Amino acid sequence: MENKKIQTGKIFGKAAKETGFKGSGVTRYIEFPNYWLLVNHQKSFYSIHFYANVGLIYKELVDHTITEDELKNAFKGKSAIFPHVKFYIERCPEMPDDLTIQIGRAVENGQEERLENVLKESLTKLLSFFEKNYSRQDIRKMYEDKKLSGFVYKDV
Repeated sequence: MENKKIQTGKIFGKAAKETGFKGSGVTRYIEFPNYWLLVNHQKSFYSIHFYANVGLIYKELVDHTITEDELKNAFKGKSAIFPHVKFYIERCPEMPDDLTIQIGRAVENGQEERLENVLKESLTKLLSFFEKNYSRQDIRKMYEDKKLSGFVYKDV
């Protein structure tokens, strides 16, 4: 029996919406008083898998009002706005060590409900993490202490 190919982008979007993210398409966002938190579904060119990108845009580092279109294109390089902090969701502190394996198995086995649940749990943990660790100083320290692996813009 062949496993059913699932629409990971659609499932990602549903999980993001159910955890409070706004928007549509591959990039979803939540606005907080000092920053925007973005999540992005990036399909792999080489397999059925995908990457879940996370980005932070600090309002104090932007010189204009950010539009929804700019947020949706922030990961594509088609916008004047780009994430000041960017990393894969599995590299966020407090994520399960086997998150990539959990997501991969659900995709490989065509388990839509399992994938949605893993993503919702991960996005919930991501939100919880950033409720207490969003400041530029917090992020810079975690990055310097190698507790957060990814890209951190020099002005952060």
